[in-house]
Amino acid sequence: MLSWGQIGVLFAVFFGVSVVFMMFGQGGGAIFVPMLLAFGLPLYKAAATSQVLIIAATISAMLVFQKAKMIDWWLALIVEPPTNLGAFLGGYFSPYFPPMFSKLVFAGILLIGAYFMIKPIQEAEKTYPVIKRHWFCLRRKIGGFEYHLNLLVIIPIMILAGFIAGMLGVGGGLFKVPALVLLGGVPMKIAVGSSSLMIGITALTGLIGHTLVGHFDPRLALVLGGAVFSGAQVGARLGVKIDKKKHKKYFGYLLIFIACWMVYMAFKRG
Repeated sequence: MLSWGQIGVLFAVFFGVSVVFMMFGQGGGAIFVPMLLAFGLPLYKAAATSQVLIIAATISAMLVFQKAKMIDWWLALIVEPPTNLGAFLGGYFSPYFPPMFSKLVFAGILLIGAYFMIKPIQEAEKTYPVIKRHWFCLRRKIGGFEYHLNLLVIIPIMILAGFIAGMLGVGGGLFKVPALVLLGGVPMKIAVGSSSLMIGITALTGLIGHTLVGHFDPRLALVLGGAVFSGAQVGARLGVKIDKKKHKKYFGYLLIFIACWMVYMAFKRG
C-alpha cells in the first residue's frame, strides 16, 4: 500500500500528465500505469487504478470538447459497444497473462502510438460515393465536417483495441485516434474530441472486469482522480486552441521513452 507522501507525489505528477495527454484526446494510461508500477503497485492493480483515472479525465475533458462541438455522439454510440465488450474481456482475463508479457505488449502499443504521433497523419480529403451507399457505412456531418466510416473495417479493430486497453489499463486513444483518422476518414478534430468520450467508456468496462477479480483500490483511485479531473480541464481547454500537428511529435518522443522504460521493467521484474 502506498504512503500518503507517495500519493502526494503521484497527485502532482498526474495533474501534469492529464494536462498534456488530454490536449491530444488521450486518457493518460500510457503514463499512469508505468508511474504506478514505479511506486511498487502490481501490474493489474495499477491497470485498474489507471482506468479510474482515465474515467475522471475523460468526464472532465468531455465537458470542454462538447462545448466546442468536437464530439460526435453517434460515432461513439455505434463504435463503443464492441470496444466495450473487448475491454471487459481484457480486464476480466488479465490475470491469465504473465506480467512480463503484458508489459512488453504495453511497450509495443506505446511505440505504435508514438509512430502515429511523429509521422504526420494525412486526413482524408475526398469522399467515396460508392462506399457511402452501403449499409455498413456511417455517414456523418458535424461541426462543419463531413465524413463516412466503414464499420466492417473499424469495428473488428475496435474490439481488439478494447481488449488490449482493458487488459493493460489504458483507454485505447493511442490507437483509436489514428484508426479513426486513417481508416475511417474522421477529421482529426472530431477524432480527438470523440476519443475523449470513448476512452472513458472503454476504461469503465475494463475496470468492471478488473474489479471482479479483485484489482481495484478505491482509496488510491479516488484521491488521484481529483488530480486527473482538474488536469484534464486545463488540458482540454488547451486542446481546443493548440495546433496538434505541430506539438504531437514531441508527445511521440515521450511515448518512445516510456516504451523503453517498460521494456526495462519487464525484463527486470518479469
